[in-house]
Amino acid sequence: MNRKNSIVFFILISLFSISCNNNNFKINVSNIDLDIEFSRFDKDFQSINSENIYDKIPLLVEQYGDFYNLYNFEIIGVGSPDNIEYKDNVINFLNYCISKNINDSVSEIFENDAELKTQLTDAFKHYKYYFPNKEIPKIYTCISGFNQSLFTNEGYIGISLDKYLGKDYKLYKQLGLEQYMQFKMHKNMIPVDCMRAWSMAEFPPNDSINSLITTMIYEGRVQYFLNSTLPQINDTIKWGYTYQQFRWVNKHEEKVWDYLISEKLLFNDKLIEIKTFTGEASFTTPFHRVSAPRAGTWVGYQIVKSFMDTHKDVSLEELMNITDYMKIFNESRYNP
Repeated sequence: MNRKNSIVFFILISLFSISCNNNNFKINVSNIDLDIEFSRFDKDFQSINSENIYDKIPLLVEQYGDFYNLYNFEIIGVGSPDNIEYKDNVINFLNYCISKNINDSVSEIFENDAELKTQLTDAFKHYKYYFPNKEIPKIYTCISGFNQSLFTNEGYIGISLDKYLGKDYKLYKQLGLEQYMQFKMHKNMIPVDCMRAWSMAEFPPNDSINSLITTMIYEGRVQYFLNSTLPQINDTIKWGYTYQQFRWVNKHEEKVWDYLISEKLLFNDKLIEIKTFTGEASFTTPFHRVSAPRAGTWVGYQIVKSFMDTHKDVSLEELMNITDYMKIFNESRYNP
């Protein structure tokens, strides 16, 4: 084998080894009977035109109920169907989508939604395994005009398909979106974003405790939830990392931890410091530009994982219901 081939082979082995490490989370869910309610609301809404709108709206209201109201008010801002301007507002929104070819792009990329439904069904089978008494949300797809990616309410998740048209989709750049945001705007991110949003809706943060370390542990717990419910999905996708960023956090975990300790940042409650280490960005600013973003969340996940490794009797449901995040930290025996 020549040198060039040796290097390629080493890289492939390295990427495989760091991106396929979820064996501990793999469980058999084949015996769980679940058929999620998955509705293409976007297709129904796109069928509206100026001639049929007054016939269509009552049918959509009856079929989609609270979701339809939230979509109208909070997502696309067209107001109530009882409003005299409602018809014009809806038609203007639909014409905007047509003028930007959003409908065509969504129809092309999501022509066959069977794969997405299968992925979400598998994710919620895992969810049902860990949380047998929890409600399984209904899934509605929509077009938001590049507003919300996902939104949740009691009993359902809304997915804006126009926010998942691929990182190279030309309108994303025209909208001025940062490259690190565009990087995650592809359809393989949908199951991850769905389970993340549902996790945070079902298990919101304890607002009475707000510091960098507690935020790190909360966000790390969300990632642990993702590993538990999406064990088949590549770690780089679950973290929204490139392979290089994923390798960086694996290699520099101790460096990140030492920095947080030496700078006495763990109990810092300033929002700017918390966002620096746990917020979305292109990298973690105290480190080199090649560093991974959310380096603090990575350490938080390692703390949560260490806690679960040393508390074999604690279930995922019990973990997610812990509101004293310092208990997780203090009992984790974390030592990078």
